[in-house]
Amino acid sequence: ILPLKWGAYLSEFDPYWHWYVAQHVANNGVSWIFTDSWIDTRTWFPYGRHVASTTPMGLPLTAVAFYQLIKGFNVSLLDVAIWLPPFMAAVTCIALYFWGRDVGGSETGILAALFLALNSAYIGRTTLGFFKHECVGIFAIVLASFLFLRAVKPENSFKKGLIYSIMAGLALAYLNISWGAFYYMFGLIPLFVFVALIIQRYTSKILIFYLVTMGISILLALPFPRPGLGVLSTMGAIPTLAGFIVLAMYEALNRLRFKIKIKFKFMPIILCIIVAAIVSAGIYLSGLAGPIAGKFLAVVNPVVRSASPIIESVAEHRMSTWSSFYHGFGNLIFLAPVGFYFAFKRGKLEDIYLILFGLTSLYFASSYIRLNLILSPVLCLLAAYGLTQIAKPVMKAVKASWLPVKKKVVPSINPIAGLAFLFILILVLTPTFMQALENAYSPVTIASASTPLREYREDWFDALEWINENVPEGVPVVCWWDYGYWVAIAGNSTSVADNATINTTQIAHIGQVLLSNETIAFNLSKKYFKSDYILAFVTTFPVYGQHRPWGYGDEGKWVWMARIAHGYHPEISEETVDRDKNGLPDENTLLGKIILYACGFPVNFEAGKIVYVSPSHEYVVKGEQKIATQIIIVKGIS
Repeated sequence: ILPLKWGAYLSEFDPYWHWYVAQHVANNGVSWIFTDSWIDTRTWFPYGRHVASTTPMGLPLTAVAFYQLIKGFNVSLLDVAIWLPPFMAAVTCIALYFWGRDVGGSETGILAALFLALNSAYIGRTTLGFFKHECVGIFAIVLASFLFLRAVKPENSFKKGLIYSIMAGLALAYLNISWGAFYYMFGLIPLFVFVALIIQRYTSKILIFYLVTMGISILLALPFPRPGLGVLSTMGAIPTLAGFIVLAMYEALNRLRFKIKIKFKFMPIILCIIVAAIVSAGIYLSGLAGPIAGKFLAVVNPVVRSASPIIESVAEHRMSTWSSFYHGFGNLIFLAPVGFYFAFKRGKLEDIYLILFGLTSLYFASSYIRLNLILSPVLCLLAAYGLTQIAKPVMKAVKASWLPVKKKVVPSINPIAGLAFLFILILVLTPTFMQALENAYSPVTIASASTPLREYREDWFDALEWINENVPEGVPVVCWWDYGYWVAIAGNSTSVADNATINTTQIAHIGQVLLSNETIAFNLSKKYFKSDYILAFVTTFPVYGQHRPWGYGDEGKWVWMARIAHGYHPEISEETVDRDKNGLPDENTLLGKIILYACGFPVNFEAGKIVYVSPSHEYVVKGEQKIATQIIIVKGIS
């Protein structure tokens, strides 16, 4: 909640859409969800957007449920949307405590919850106003994992296991309708039961509880247009089916083995693997299962993303580096391997799951920096487990040193040295936690004008108010897709593209408009979008009294505009747009002219005129030594 210093607003871009959808649910009920009857015409002009089939509904429904509970306390739905992320983060920490307690006792649970609460990678996407799928998705992943492991625990009775498996199915169903990362769990749980089978930890209860958990999660998700049948008809569902085939065949063959006395105990497993592989390959080759969406495929195979500039252009879709891992997890990354070691050494079912969760999420986090979020809870749990296992012999030595002389046991570790080691370990971890708090202490995206500045900027608020008051109803404002949600929802206007990126052709058209000659640009804008209003966002910083492009606005994004546009309009490319090789669009392009104007150079607009410039442009005009975050709107002259 540290961003409160600069005001309570929705953060980033997608949260505005989810709040918009939640408003529609609150005002119109839920029946439209199951018929996919709402086509929103304020976004993706002129085609509109089928809302239910392109929006996971778990988050908006959660917000509306909370709103209905507390609206009597003079609380608005916007308030709920702003405060829900940190609340769900706290609830997730509680869920992780219970999971950690099952893994290594109360100490492990408390430390795991503490580590998650002070984890930069997790805080970054659950702060005040970050009203996105992740805030409920990670909670569902942690809860489903905890409940499913409780279900398959050998010492639990069948009745208890069945109850836990039903609850795990409900948690997983909630994830299915909330976040596309349910595909991860649809791979992790089958992988877990398969490994349990290989290492001879299988029991008949695992088959039943696996079927109950996965069956409930799929059946409850089917009525929702997203994921709908996609939960069964895409390649992402193949591991779930394969897991069931393997377990069911193994159970049948295992019973048959006792009757016909097959001596080779691994024969049933080998047969199950062969059949599951044949069935999965048959489904894939027959076309019964559709392909996984591009960005999900890029997670599994990072190589394919080079063929899709729209995926590459998103910062959170890039591959992680060592520095990004350290920034997200700090010194916890050195404790997690200790947790891996002790989990492997003990080898219980919950340890197997923990190891698989850690290894697979580490791979996917390496592939997509955004997925550090999925790695966060398991890495914190592994680090906590490793630390408690290190601390146990030290604490035993300390306790032994306090015993009376007659009862004293000679400790294997010097208690003073052990305490000194733990103290040093705490000192080493402290900067990690301080860095997490430091990262959280910044304004939400719109309040800092979508830059890393730690100060309030009014530019976007002023621009959106101007759009609301001056752009005719139904006339779209053409801008790069990053700002589409702000324009359509916060600006109460119409946009042509946004962060949903559901129509790459339309995004390519925007790139063509911005990077074309001014006259051509306005003609194309009328042709594609029936609009004369074109918006650009340019950030500049002063150098010896003259402002230069800073790189956080369209002056830094034009390269991706060119790459995406080039796939549909070959005449647009980085080489043709930047002929003078200065790293910016040439002066003869519309965006090039706007960037020059933002830097304070005299520019002659021939086919259009500037109708709005945001307040910080005054820093440029007056020559002030301040960074400018300028929204500039140009209107074509008919």
